[in-house]
Amino acid sequence: MARKKIREYDSKRLLKENLKRLAGTELQIRSAQVPFYSNLNRPHSLAFPISQCPCLNKEPWLSSTKLVVKPDMLFGKRGKSGLVALNMDLAQAAQFVKERLGTEAPITTFIIEPFVPHDQEYYLSIVSERLGCTISFSECGGIEIEENWNKVKTIYLPTEKSMASEACAPLIATLPLEVNYTDSKK
Repeated sequence: MARKKIREYDSKRLLKENLKRLAGTELQIRSAQVPFYSNLNRPHSLAFPISQCPCLNKEPWLSSTKLVVKPDMLFGKRGKSGLVALNMDLAQAAQFVKERLGTEAPITTFIIEPFVPHDQEYYLSIVSERLGCTISFSECGGIEIEENWNKVKTIYLPTEKSMASEACAPLIATLPLEVNYTDSKK
């Protein structure tokens, strides 16, 4: 069966929409995708200045929140390659994008999200297969995930089985209690 990677922006959008629909869980995910184009007359040009990006109308928080900016290009090690900017305002984010546009493969699409200071990152992967999904999770996410593959826990969830707490329990069993909140009715 063929596999096709999807961009981080699309994966977060799908996760947010479907968890709400299937489990009644509202994820507080905010992100904006900023696409660019390239042509022979204007190689690696912005389709429009970020200040005129249509995403500003759809996502007004972009102009009032500190931001994280990174390529949304289906490759890893963005942090280790200096391609992730943290705690930026919109003008700084626009400059970061402009300086990196068309470099490294070339980069043509960025994802922008609110900056949230944190000490720990998690890793989540969902691979849709013919008869179900393989879900992997680790408490050791972020730029060091490759060095911590041994800490990734995986379950297989058949299509006919619901994503109930007991099905996902092996993935989150070692999380601290304040994070391991599985009963949405409390």
